[in-house]
Amino acid sequence: MTTVLPEGKRAAVCVSFDTDCWSIFLRMRAVGLVGKGTFGPINFARGEFGARVGIPRIMEVLEKHNVRGTWFTPGVIADTYPELIRELADKGHEIAHHGYFHECPASMTKAQEKASFVKGIKAIERATGGKKPVGYRVPFEIPNASDISTSTIKIMMDLGFKYISQHMGPYDFRVSKVRDGDKYYFDRPPKFGKEVDLLNIPVNELIEDDLAYFLGVSAFYPKLDNPSKVFEVWKMDFDYMYEHEPGGFYTLVLHPECTGRAHRIMLLDQIIEYMAQKPDIWFCTMEELANTWKN
Repeated sequence: MTTVLPEGKRAAVCVSFDTDCWSIFLRMRAVGLVGKGTFGPINFARGEFGARVGIPRIMEVLEKHNVRGTWFTPGVIADTYPELIRELADKGHEIAHHGYFHECPASMTKAQEKASFVKGIKAIERATGGKKPVGYRVPFEIPNASDISTSTIKIMMDLGFKYISQHMGPYDFRVSKVRDGDKYYFDRPPKFGKEVDLLNIPVNELIEDDLAYFLGVSAFYPKLDNPSKVFEVWKMDFDYMYEHEPGGFYTLVLHPECTGRAHRIMLLDQIIEYMAQKPDIWFCTMEELANTWKN
């Protein structure tokens, strides 16, 4: 069981985006993760930048290199900026699911989680002209981080999803089937669940823009980090994948409100240009990658 890439292609690259914009900040405020008075028009503008400036800048870079991305989009962002999401979809980008209001499954009841999935699907379908999302990435929400609930996998399968892009397998450059129902203990070995007909396209926090630029620092006041240092880390991960994982894939996890900043958008241009020098690299959406899976 593996992915079978197009003929002549050694490895795949997926450029993915969590289109959070301001939804993550308002969600943290709603559940009490940031205090009263710490979120208003000034901080809202930090997230709005992602939609107004970050996404158009990113689209310009992707078009320059003829790359289509996968955009994990909260439904509320699709409802707020439907023309922008429709433009992405019309240009061949994949619009995937990221909750309705950036909710983490582990913080909701089963009914709330199902409602969030359905509401998010409908928002994306409205914005894209009827294209139903087939991929999902769990929204990050402290203190539950990005954890799924015991119902998440079944809900996804019932709703017809093809894949989840998350830390749900032992690989970094390989697609695998999701194992559902793992049980973990503190005094004995774990009990592993069964593989199901849902794929996991794993993410790597070392190739994620917000962690690379301001790990351990408030997202409201991100530190400045040298883009050349970030480029070197991302480049070396790509180089290892290319040399040692034939048939594998490499993915970037980016955010418009972060990567859309001027010096960071230049880094995105540079890293894509570097990877594109390999003639046998296949730039694809995650849906396209999932479609190459062969049992």
